[in-house]
Amino acid sequence: MKSIISTILVIVTASLLYGQGEVNITYSKAIESMKEKFIATNKSNDEIKGFRIQIITTDDRRKMEAAISKFSGMYPQVDLKWNHMPPYYKVSVGAYENKMQLMAFLLDLKPDFRGVIPVVSNIKKSELVGYR
Repeated sequence: MKSIISTILVIVTASLLYGQGEVNITYSKAIESMKEKFIATNKSNDEIKGFRIQIITTDDRRKMEAAISKFSGMYPQVDLKWNHMPPYYKVSVGAYENKMQLMAFLLDLKPDFRGVIPVVSNIKKSELVGYR
């Protein structure tokens, strides 16, 4: 019984090893053109969907300015952006490619800024933390 199983195993292994061949895929010119256009478009696009840390959302401009002043005093090297989407002022900091990269900093901010949350944002590649 063992010799039959061994023989079958040898035959299957041999057929798998010798049955490997080369596969050539040819695309139509339309597909090649679309692929080249896709690559060119993405090379020229300098923005990606990334993440920032939103430190405050408020309808009080003075609270927003106080948060900016406090953050800038604590972390002068970190980029900060604010925008006004009536009636709210939103302040976000940093620029990260994924959530894992921002989590350590977010946890550091929590004691001083209670409402910190990660938010999705369009980010220029040159703004990314750790980008070269």
